[in-house]
Amino acid sequence: MASEGNGFTHYIVLNGVVLGEACVIDKCNEWISLAFIKLGIDRPEAVIDRAFVENHALIPKTAN
Repeated sequence: MASEGNGFTHYIVLNGVVLGEACVIDKCNEWISLAFIKLGIDRPEAVIDRAFVENHALIPKTAN
């Protein structure tokens, strides 16, 4: 699981900007996955929901 222990195993990155975190539920095909997402990392108003995410935007978290 994630290094922080919160269950989110990937970052959602677009154009070099981290938009949020994700926990992949199901890899639907080679292009998209269904995931729990949290947009707005470290913000109290962060949104947690399910969404389809393009696989190229999912960057695995690594242990430091």
